[in-house]
Amino acid sequence: MELPKQRDPQVNKTISPVDNPRINPEKNFRINPKHNWNINPAMNEGINPDKNKLINPKFNKDFSPLHNQSINPMYTFSLHPLTNQNWKGYYLFDKENKLTGYLVIANQFVVLDFDDKGIWKGYLVKTSTNTYNYFNLQDEWTRTFFCEDSMVGFNIFNAAGEWTGAFAK
Repeated sequence: MELPKQRDPQVNKTISPVDNPRINPEKNFRINPKHNWNINPAMNEGINPDKNKLINPKFNKDFSPLHNQSINPMYTFSLHPLTNQNWKGYYLFDKENKLTGYLVIANQFVVLDFDDKGIWKGYLVKTSTNTYNYFNLQDEWTRTFFCEDSMVGFNIFNAAGEWTGAFAK
């Protein structure tokens, strides 16, 4: 699958957090969960799946691909980025702007995560603040979370709320 040039941060520098301070959480504190607790699940119980069962797929089976076949790419093949050329979602990049995978929108609340070889790794569940919590394929929250970058994608944070350098466009 070829990466469209407008979605390639090595070509389009405006979508690279390394080159654009507006979408870099180290330069823009509004999109940094260490400085904006509204978007930090460790500091906001409403977006913490351990505290809010509505956004926890262990309790809300609608958000679990294990229990909801319509959002499971092993049943719904149109959700697989390498078998459906019309998939909708985001490309994942590491801190060097290299493609590492794909995020496929399964529905308005769930986004599926695939590596660059098309292996399904986990999924994201949307919160009320438009952040996403990352779950493994056993419906366990990994404590990783994604925050909007104020433009057209997401930055990825670890459990401590530190930006990993990875992002999605």
